[in-house]
Amino acid sequence: MKTLRIVLIIFFMAGVLGCSHVKEYIEIAEDGAVSEKYFNVLNKYTEEKTLYSEFETRIHVVATWKNSEFMDTYLSEYSRLYLLTDADKEQRRDVLSDTSSDLMEILFYAYMPDKESNDFSKPDSIWRVFSYGEGAERLEPIDIREIKVTPLVTKFFPYVKPYGKFYSVKFSNSIHPGKNDTNQHDGPELVFTGVLGKLALRWDSGEGR
Repeated sequence: MKTLRIVLIIFFMAGVLGCSHVKEYIEIAEDGAVSEKYFNVLNKYTEEKTLYSEFETRIHVVATWKNSEFMDTYLSEYSRLYLLTDADKEQRRDVLSDTSSDLMEILFYAYMPDKESNDFSKPDSIWRVFSYGEGAERLEPIDIREIKVTPLVTKFFPYVKPYGKFYSVKFSNSIHPGKNDTNQHDGPELVFTGVLGKLALRWDSGEGR
């Protein structure tokens, strides 16, 4: 009987300690959550559009314009979550410095039923991607690359799903003035065109979706 009481006490203590650990993990998850402030800015500079054919999806695109306001908010949120020092924060800013006035960058997630057609980063892609400069001048991208999808990516960009791909496309900002300046009322336009159809996204006054 005494042995039974000892066993029950051990299980009881294990249960209490187990609950305390669970509570600790829940609190860590809540403290580590991405803030509503960040998601508000993400939404402000994110556009999405779907191209249909006979009620079937041909291509679905969600894109975020990486302007100065978005990058400042992203860096602030990243620093908060990872407890960066001021020096670490500036180092991280340097890593992201190619979103300065020299380049305009847009991140986009693309989904299409035919996975082989989701090939934007390939030199012989079936898609052409471009933007427009001043005076409706057509701008060809300097670089299009696929971004590896990690837990960090899906936390900061929850529209990225495993059945599509995530990309970065960059244009010269020297012939596209003001497109990283959130004070500009006229945001960029991103166009996708090819044998499967044409789709265009436009950012007007940073209103978002």
